[in-house]
Amino acid sequence: MFGTGIARGMLLTLRHIFKKPFTFQFPEEHRSVPVDARTNLLWFEERCTGCSTCAQACPDGCILVETSPSQDGTLNVERYEIDFRLCMYCGLCVEACPYEAIQAGGPYDDAAYDFNELYRDKHKLNLMAHDHLRTHEWKYPNGMPAPQPQEKSMHLGKAARGVGAFNDEVGLGGASIPLRRVDDKRDQRGP
Repeated sequence: MFGTGIARGMLLTLRHIFKKPFTFQFPEEHRSVPVDARTNLLWFEERCTGCSTCAQACPDGCILVETSPSQDGTLNVERYEIDFRLCMYCGLCVEACPYEAIQAGGPYDDAAYDFNELYRDKHKLNLMAHDHLRTHEWKYPNGMPAPQPQEKSMHLGKAARGVGAFNDEVGLGGASIPLRRVDDKRDQRGP
């Protein structure tokens, strides 16, 4: 019968007139971003040890990490840069980082008129990360609490490689894990 499709469409429209709209008024209201969303990347310097695992995992090669060794065996992060012009937001760097220093969850309204503004150095990445922490009650995008400015940073000054990289009480990941010592004695069986 002619016009049944139009009638069904009009009934659907009338049904939604009386319901509450589910749209957001964007500049005034911000939608909460899920934890596992592939949004802009945030780099937290206080968690980074300079191991460059994120740069090695990046298929586009848009992450640059330059470190220098210090006297106590730690790595100082001299340069950390992300080229968002090349980034495809795959999240492999986020999964690869053992210290969760790079996390997805940055601003989704981060558009730029100048293409070169999407190349972010260490200073700009720090500003983005601290803006996120200030506006999200000092919580990382994954929901974990972040150290406030007056607290001591988590990984700054700790070893990532070399002398002092492994601590018997702490382990490699920073959390307390039980360890047992294994003697280096070979099994002394006869022939």
